[in-house]
Amino acid sequence: MTREHRRLAAIVSADVVGYSLLMGRDESATLSALKTHRRELIDPKIAEYDGRIVKTTGDGLLLEFASVVDAARCAVDVQRGMAERNVGVAPDKRIDFRIGINVGDIIIDDGDIFGDGVNVAARLETLADPGGICVSRAVRDQVLDKLSFAFDDLGAQAVKNIVRPVEVYRVVLDSEAAPGVVRGTAQRARRTSARSSRRAWVFVSVAAMGIGMAAWTASKFLLSPAVTAPYSIEDRRMTFAVLPFQPPAGDATGAQVASAMTEAVVSSLEGRPLLAQVASRRSAEQAVARRAAAKDLASDLNVHFLIRGTVTPLTSGYNVELLVVDGATERVIDTKTLAVGNGAFTPRLRYELEGAMGSLTYKAVEVEAQRARGKPLEALDVRDLSFRAMVDWNERKDARDEKGAYTTATDLLNRALKIAPDDPFALRVTATVNLCDCVEGWSNNVEEQQAIGLAALEKYLQRDPDSPSMRILKSRVYALHGRFEESLLIADSVLKKDPASTQALEIRGYDLLKLGKPAEALNSLHQVRDHREWGWREAALAASIYYVLAQDELAVQMAQQAKTQMNREELSNPRLGALSLTLVAAEGRLGRRSRAKAALADFKAAVDNVDTISAMKQWMHPAADLADYEPLFAGLRLAGVGD
Repeated sequence: MTREHRRLAAIVSADVVGYSLLMGRDESATLSALKTHRRELIDPKIAEYDGRIVKTTGDGLLLEFASVVDAARCAVDVQRGMAERNVGVAPDKRIDFRIGINVGDIIIDDGDIFGDGVNVAARLETLADPGGICVSRAVRDQVLDKLSFAFDDLGAQAVKNIVRPVEVYRVVLDSEAAPGVVRGTAQRARRTSARSSRRAWVFVSVAAMGIGMAAWTASKFLLSPAVTAPYSIEDRRMTFAVLPFQPPAGDATGAQVASAMTEAVVSSLEGRPLLAQVASRRSAEQAVARRAAAKDLASDLNVHFLIRGTVTPLTSGYNVELLVVDGATERVIDTKTLAVGNGAFTPRLRYELEGAMGSLTYKAVEVEAQRARGKPLEALDVRDLSFRAMVDWNERKDARDEKGAYTTATDLLNRALKIAPDDPFALRVTATVNLCDCVEGWSNNVEEQQAIGLAALEKYLQRDPDSPSMRILKSRVYALHGRFEESLLIADSVLKKDPASTQALEIRGYDLLKLGKPAEALNSLHQVRDHREWGWREAALAASIYYVLAQDELAVQMAQQAKTQMNREELSNPRLGALSLTLVAAEGRLGRRSRAKAALADFKAAVDNVDTISAMKQWMHPAADLADYEPLFAGLRLAGVGD
């Protein structure tokens, strides 16, 4: 048996922030700029500090250094150099890197490196800010007294596919920080807040477009009734006024952008009637003419929240800052920034605006939920119960307590349904949480949860048969049960009304793959990229499509990309985790037995007692992308898996 070649090394993982977005805006300019940065700054710095480029991934680099001090110096020089090179570059054209550094044992195979040391570096990179560097404690300890910069202690972070929490430190790149210092709680709190904000953005931006309603939770079993009346349209909770956005002085085009953005934000809120009410634009303009203070404006307009916006010019286009204000306290509770290239409303900008508005709206939900916490549980009405359930579920789920999240939300939402069994918001979230993938991780009776969810879904659709988000959910249910043609019909009907629905495009891609049309499936996924970057689901589906198209190198790349974003529960799921077998089979067909062996070991670490092709066939869920696809098993045989 050949002994694995191992050594201790410093590993640097670097990735371009928003690479797909940059490529979508100007592919040629992005590639040219990236090559220039590599040639003039990055590659010379790697050589200066005796580093080795292990591999490139188009938008990223994996580096190896013999010295952790040299690795840190190289990373700092690169980030400071990039900051200088970005001076004067428009934000929508700027290339920023995230960098993660770890030191640990690595496995070397055909020039590539593997192992937990590499995986941790990749996770650290995802935790870094644009233009920033995150390192593990092992790195911090070795360089603390040797280098002239400080660290922010971000605490122990739970990261995907790593069993133990990783102690994370952020390198302080500003010149005012005292060298050799580890800053603690205040900086950690700010970082945690920012990280939570990013998680909320991800959650709500998806919810805004129709598939993230799993975070707007409910359940079915009814407990003791509450005593107050159901929510009515006169209720002032979750009420908003959008104040006229402020344009740059003397800029006619900027004034047009400000007006268009104001109208777009009003329209976005009006498109969320189950969750938000919005004052008319005219009434907001009239109030601004009479009042100045946020508290007075909110009182005059009889709303709880104000949304303000400021438009400032960039080298190309404009920067729009959105913020939501709690009218009662005049506290800014969240802000978002968008780049509007030349004032044009592109499909991608519309998607980003919906994401930003979803995040601002969710921050308002958190405020309303907090207000409800001061009341006895029996005094909460439908809306208070729903807000509490939504926020509590999201927080517990974020802490990876899937079952606890479901149980807590179930109690609260069941009380809401007892008050108003036909409440559309409660029905909507009941359907979504019971049909959520997360149920599969803990439920002993998934079919029971699906039955509850389907009943709520059908009841909701009787009231609102054209709801895009609920129709998308129904399409997913059909696909899950092998009714791919029916699922495709629903997805296509949603796309006729909204060609920008990325969720419908993703479902369409899955259905077409299952119906034996991989080229059309891939085209559908590529259309998603017109509006946003792929998440792990799209990357996983792309891996399967590329495998069917015999483009095995691309299948490997997409599978690896998806796996880095998946947690242990997802990787052990018979439907979602079957992606790991696609990776093994693709490496097998490429003749890379050692890499296939490593990928197979990763699969076995997540899934117990599934060692043969026969066992894998039994383990895989029928809805897995390549379930019952014989060429997959042929690839597994080439990888050394026995029948």
